[in-house]
Amino acid sequence: MKYIRSKEDSLKLGLSLFLLAGSVAGTIFCNRMTAEMKQELMILSQSSVMQTMPEEINSLDLLVQTLPGRIWMLTIVMLAAATPIAHWCMCFAAGYAGLANAVLICVLTMEFGVKGLLRYLLLIFPQGLCYIFAGYCVLWWMPAKEKRFTVPSVLFLVTLVCIGGLLESLINPRFLAWFEKIFL
Repeated sequence: MKYIRSKEDSLKLGLSLFLLAGSVAGTIFCNRMTAEMKQELMILSQSSVMQTMPEEINSLDLLVQTLPGRIWMLTIVMLAAATPIAHWCMCFAAGYAGLANAVLICVLTMEFGVKGLLRYLLLIFPQGLCYIFAGYCVLWWMPAKEKRFTVPSVLFLVTLVCIGGLLESLINPRFLAWFEKIFL
């Protein structure tokens, strides 16, 4: 019981449990769907994956579509982190991330089998590194170390998310197309 008494360990446990619960919920959701729902989910996922292919969309257009959404998500998470119920907001954000990623992994494995796991990794690389680090800072490190948002910390997080957006729109589609031509 001593493990859960500290604020840092409580946050780790809460984030981990909600991430796991979201992953389990997303997996159960995908496995309990009817055939019609699975078909519609596959069509929806194909259209969203096709948006990242360079033949379909201009990288600058993709950047203009992607970056405001990523900045908006960061803003919402930072505002939630500044509330009195920040711990629960962070746990909810971790649960949502687990659910969304579990559904994406399930859709990709339904369509491509084991290669779907590789496709998932390709879809989140390299921008996922920036987003994961920003999420780590906001969801765990800052609350655990009782850091507050300052102008430099907010600028750092916004810069990190902007770099992630640039990687997502300029590098990832080309990397994904190159990798699919060679290996998949």
